[in-house]
Amino acid sequence: MKSDKKNTTNTGASTVANKGDLSGFLMKGSQKNHGEYRLPADMQPWANEPLYLIIARWCLQQNRWINRNDVAAAFYLTERRASLQLAYINQKKNRIACRTRIHVSDHQGHYHNEIWVDHILSSPIENYVRSSSSRRRSEPSKSSPQTRRVGSGMTGHGCLWETILRRVRVEQGDE
Repeated sequence: MKSDKKNTTNTGASTVANKGDLSGFLMKGSQKNHGEYRLPADMQPWANEPLYLIIARWCLQQNRWINRNDVAAAFYLTERRASLQLAYINQKKNRIACRTRIHVSDHQGHYHNEIWVDHILSSPIENYVRSSSSRRRSEPSKSSPQTRRVGSGMTGHGCLWETILRRVRVEQGDE
C-alpha cells in the first residue's frame, strides 16, 4: 500500500471527513472500489494489513463499544463503508474475538449495532468456523456411475416403458 503524509480532505460522500484534525496518513485501497481512507497516526505500524484488521486494532485500543460513526470519524470513511467494515469484523470469528450489541438511541429510537473487540489473533484459527468447502468429501465416492443417473431410480427395467406403451397400443386396437 502506498502512504503519503498529506493533509487533504477525503473527497468521498462522508460529511464526517471534514470534522476534526487531519493528522494521519492517506491510504489507498488495493482495489479501485476500495477508495481512500485516512490511517490514524497510532495505527501506522499496521499500515500493510487489511483495513478491517486495522479498524479492529483501533477498536481494541479504544476499549469501549464502537459504532459506525466512530469508525467513520476516525478513518474518514463514509458511514456505509464503516458499517460494512464492522460487519466484516463481526464475521471474521477465526481472526477477531468481538462482542456485538444493539444500542437504541434515546433521542430518536433508532437501532445502532456496536462492537467491542476483545482480542485479535495473530493468525487465523483453522477449523474454527466450518466453511462450506470443508463439508465436502475429500475423496470421490467409490460408487458406480450408474447410481448417479437422473431418472426414476428403478434399475433393471430399461424396457418397462416400451412394454407399457405396447399394452396401451394393443388395448386401443381392440376397442
